[in-house]
Amino acid sequence: MIPLLPSLLAVLAGCARPEPPTPVTTPLPPGQLILAHTNDLHAHYLPERAEWRPDEAALGGAVAIEAWVRSLRQAHGEDGVLYLDGGDLLTGTPLMELEERGVSGGAMQVLIERMGVQGWVLGNHEFDRGYEHTRAFIDAGTLPTLSANLRAPCDADEPMDCPVAFDRVEPWRIYEVNGLRVGVFGLTTSGLGHLTDADTMSRLEVVGHAEAARVAVAALEPQVDLVVGLTHIGIDQDRALAEAVDGIDLIVGGHSHTRMERPERVDDTWIVQAGCYGRLLGIGELTVEDGAITDLRWTPQELDPDQLPVEPDPELVDLVDGYTARLTERFSEVVGEAPVTLSRLGGGETPLGRWAADAVRLAADADVGVYNAGGLRSDLVAGPVTLGDLYDVFPFGNRVVTFELTGEELVGLLLNTAAAVVADNRGMPQLSGVHFEWRLRLGAPELVRAEVGGAPLDLARTYRVATNSFVADQWQRNLGVDPGEVEVLPMRVLDAARAHAEDGPIVDPGDPRAVQIDR
Repeated sequence: MIPLLPSLLAVLAGCARPEPPTPVTTPLPPGQLILAHTNDLHAHYLPERAEWRPDEAALGGAVAIEAWVRSLRQAHGEDGVLYLDGGDLLTGTPLMELEERGVSGGAMQVLIERMGVQGWVLGNHEFDRGYEHTRAFIDAGTLPTLSANLRAPCDADEPMDCPVAFDRVEPWRIYEVNGLRVGVFGLTTSGLGHLTDADTMSRLEVVGHAEAARVAVAALEPQVDLVVGLTHIGIDQDRALAEAVDGIDLIVGGHSHTRMERPERVDDTWIVQAGCYGRLLGIGELTVEDGAITDLRWTPQELDPDQLPVEPDPELVDLVDGYTARLTERFSEVVGEAPVTLSRLGGGETPLGRWAADAVRLAADADVGVYNAGGLRSDLVAGPVTLGDLYDVFPFGNRVVTFELTGEELVGLLLNTAAAVVADNRGMPQLSGVHFEWRLRLGAPELVRAEVGGAPLDLARTYRVATNSFVADQWQRNLGVDPGEVEVLPMRVLDAARAHAEDGPIVDPGDPRAVQIDR
């Protein structure tokens, strides 16, 4: 959400908050270091709603992160703190639409440099706008970009013998932190193939997490006191990696947006992750002896923008103010009203999911609408809804597309939707224009009854289906049936959502589209 703020510095100065204490430097003893980390910023650079708190207070933002990291360095020495980011810098707010350093989203490179990041790992959303954009975004930055398992295709017998995917990507890097040598290797999710386009994947070789990690550990262990995996693979895969690969002392994770309350230990490996959108800063005090972590004190620090430990950085405030002013001009127009918050969370059908599926169906004048739950990136909060608010929900720039399915093929799409519920391993496709009942029979979903547009589903009829271009491209996972010839309409999903919002009010349609029954 892009608020109408005259100046972030003026707002901070006007808040009733105590003066930050004068920092006192307490040098760390030998064998100790401070780790700071964020992940899944997704172009969120302003304070964001913390939906887990009863007051839903806005937390975080680039200014707050920088202030906390700077306070750690003032307290423990510049060389005693290592700040890493777990990837997915891009896609999530209109900041992506600003061109900086010659590339859209380049503002995130400018911001993380000013925030004090010392290295980051490539996430899947760095690839949302295609391979060449990814290359340009990496080249626009000055910080180490890590990924050991993304390689360029080559004729080598082992993929790990191929060059890294991009000239400016490093598989690992060694940092000197308070006299300790810390080896950090990067891992990007091996699920990249179903998260980005085919052209991008034709230029990449994605090596398995464990295979790449073993090579990295073997290269780093003889040279360092501590081996850290900076991963964008998700908490479950982090746990599997810790079980599969010896020698990783600490995994600093991302991708699953896991808001951990305490560090987790799997065998000899510690795992930490700090939620998403920069609302938390993971802070760990590590004691290292004989190449192992003997003590880890870690906390997910909530970043209250009104309670900063040091004064905000004026230059960073100016950057944030400048970006916000540019975005306010483009995205502050109110396009609708939401009487209550429409949530995207829940695992099955969701209020926002039904609304989004309706939006693409109505925009395309189709019989059926389909929307991927993972493509909804923010809730629509009660109150006036701006174009920027809609952008936060639909940030990918995908087009509305249509295709035709026979009634028999549509049955396959409905069963694929039910199968997503049974598998419980991915978001259920959100539907519009259709209502069906299903049950489990011998462990598999069985269709009991289905209606399209209020009439019984006709197996011999052809139906027009609308969705977004990502779903159509990744149809095996999202639809379960081949859409065949796809028509790309001259409108983005954001345009369809705007039209639906302007027809308002923005409310949950309420009618369930997929109902599991027992009989």
